[in-house]
Amino acid sequence: MIDMHTHVLPDLDDGAKNEREAQAILEMELAQGVQEVVFTPHYYGKKRSVNDFLEQREKALQKIADRIPEGLKTRLGAEVRLTGVNDPSSDALCKLAIEGTKCVLVELPFTERWNQSLITRLSEFVGDTDYTPVIAHIERYQEVWKNPAIISAFVKMGCLIQVNTAAFLDKKMRKFAFALLKRGLVHCLGTDAHNADTRAPDYAKAKEAAYAAGYGKEWERVQRHMDKIFAGESVCITCEPIHKFLWWYV
Repeated sequence: MIDMHTHVLPDLDDGAKNEREAQAILEMELAQGVQEVVFTPHYYGKKRSVNDFLEQREKALQKIADRIPEGLKTRLGAEVRLTGVNDPSSDALCKLAIEGTKCVLVELPFTERWNQSLITRLSEFVGDTDYTPVIAHIERYQEVWKNPAIISAFVKMGCLIQVNTAAFLDKKMRKFAFALLKRGLVHCLGTDAHNADTRAPDYAKAKEAAYAAGYGKEWERVQRHMDKIFAGESVCITCEPIHKFLWWYV
């Protein structure tokens, strides 16, 4: 299993506070059956340049290099905030791609309305480069809850969709998460782990929940998607559109 979204590197964002906590998170990942973890600290672009961020990220990695459990593979990446206003250039976004891939994990505004400039920015990035945006934790955005059909629009644009493992365990979100999984609208999974306590990895529990709900085949399909991404192969996406009708997803 691959964890595509974590905040393990210390002293970079609101993730692990120190090297000991980072090690504890990684040991949890390995114990849960995760074979590879991507370090995706937040990049907001306001306080530091991309080059400064990359330097700080490398320093943070060196702090925990000897604490990474044997048998656990790791890659560097970033969770890049996009708003449609003063976003990083396409060249900068490419530098922030997940190591060894042409995929960039992007975070969209949680509560603000998604204006046309944001959609245009994503579309232009897809069109101008051979890199692929991966929309982080799609289940957490208000715009998606109001209009789930926008997810299909992102996929048609050329984006991939990442869902947090916690969504399959949350009473409010799991119905939506399983609906996405069923329709092929989950391409990547991440724990979004920030610490070893309140936001600890929960990959094994999420897998158990998916299998118990009858979605084992769909869960494994997502794993194959991520394997292909990390192998540098293209991912062939076929999905069904999703719409919200009252409290149901159809």
